[in-house]
Amino acid sequence: MLRRTTSAACLAATMALACAASPALAQPKQFDHVFVIMMENQSFDEVVGRNVIDANGNPTGAWDTPFITFTAPAVSGFAFQYFGVTHPSLPNYLATIAGDFFKIQDDNPSCYAQPAPGPGCHQISATNLVDSLENAGLTWTVLEESAPKVGYLGPRYPDSGPTLYAQKHNPFLYFQDIATNGNRLARIQPLNSKTLASALATPTTLTYLVPNQCHDQHGTSTCSNYDSLLQEGDSYLKNLAQQIVTSSAFTANSALFVVWDEDDYSSREACCASPNGNGGGHTLGLVFSSTSAGKQSLTQYNEYSLLRTIEEGLNLPYLGNSGKSTVASMWDLF
Repeated sequence: MLRRTTSAACLAATMALACAASPALAQPKQFDHVFVIMMENQSFDEVVGRNVIDANGNPTGAWDTPFITFTAPAVSGFAFQYFGVTHPSLPNYLATIAGDFFKIQDDNPSCYAQPAPGPGCHQISATNLVDSLENAGLTWTVLEESAPKVGYLGPRYPDSGPTLYAQKHNPFLYFQDIATNGNRLARIQPLNSKTLASALATPTTLTYLVPNQCHDQHGTSTCSNYDSLLQEGDSYLKNLAQQIVTSSAFTANSALFVVWDEDDYSSREACCASPNGNGGGHTLGLVFSSTSAGKQSLTQYNEYSLLRTIEEGLNLPYLGNSGKSTVASMWDLF
């Protein structure tokens, strides 16, 4: 069994993440800034405590995910029972911003994609988190790594060869009132050092960050070695999280959520208003805040729980399934 460090100190000595010396969140509904990092397609047992495997199939004693396995439990709130809503990726992403996956069970492109997609594309006319934020006078930014330009509507990038940016990991473009609105498209930007620095210098209320398929642990043909994929994702996540929580944007009342959208299809386990027998499997959720270090939870959560917590933290109305009594908020990790 892995030994979990639960030091009362804000941060473990092994990690240079900074934690604001500030009062605890007295009540929910207090978020200044919310950051969400979406990771991909790994079960809990693959991202927590997995040894590097040698050519003979034997564990080497080295760790694929040292940040997630050892540092994260000490510096963040650690959700042991986080589940995907369903399979595959797209419906889980939709659930994070609308509280529903609209009976979609594939990764087909948006009907607003350019060039125009073929049959089977998806278009959604429903209230989403962007609507809720703007109706409340709040702001938002989406940062998608390897997207080639602001407001990119292509279904993937590059156009041929290994896919780094995938539209199925950009749920905002499936909603009619976002994909056809130039002002809103301008808020969907590539994730790179320049745009991240800008987002942290002048933070919006919500920043939704999606690494590319070599950094989110999904994988593509250029990053298909499993150990290397897990290691690269672990390192990328460590660096990205560090940049966020050490920035001036990360105030005492800010939060960073890191979640994996679904497992690797090893199960269809579910919780929290997900359809029985059609869940997205058991994976992991992390919460970084000024009061989250070392906290652990066995409460069952999923993407609806993530959305519900954001809505409560920003005093926004519940969308879809996020308001159901079977969906728990993640406040025990603060």
